[in-house]
Amino acid sequence: MKITVEQVDGAQGAPAKRRQRHRRSHHQLPLWLMQPMQEQRIAQARCLMVLSVLSGQKSIQEAITEARVSRVLYYQLEDRALNGMMSALGPRVPEAPSAHQELVRARAQVRHLTARVKSLMQRRRAAERLLRLIMKSNRAPVKSERRGRPRKALSTATMPGGDLP
Repeated sequence: MKITVEQVDGAQGAPAKRRQRHRRSHHQLPLWLMQPMQEQRIAQARCLMVLSVLSGQKSIQEAITEARVSRVLYYQLEDRALNGMMSALGPRVPEAPSAHQELVRARAQVRHLTARVKSLMQRRRAAERLLRLIMKSNRAPVKSERRGRPRKALSTATMPGGDLP
């Protein structure tokens, strides 16, 4: 016997309802990430909130209730804002490259190293071919001009006219 939801709940006579399967909830991005203008407005509002608290214009409680954020998020935003201002307003050292300059330099170095790897691979293949060729030639027997016993070296005394002063 099959037990339906209504029989378990005690509702009899009503048509049996089907249980809905659990649907996976898709994690959707917040709308302010989808709309860049909205993102800019949120950033400006947060900046004004932090600055108004730091200047003493509002209390933290007033600012977080007005912006509808938690106290923890406010303190995180304040830390990020202060760190950003410190890095933006600090003295710039001429040797300190920006992130863009580092990226450009790194890409150039990658191109250079890739070309060097390519040339070294070509040289390695050429050296391997040469080595195989030498090994093949060493396996072949060495042939001399003549077979058998080598000839005696001729002395000057046995040569015609060799005894003349």
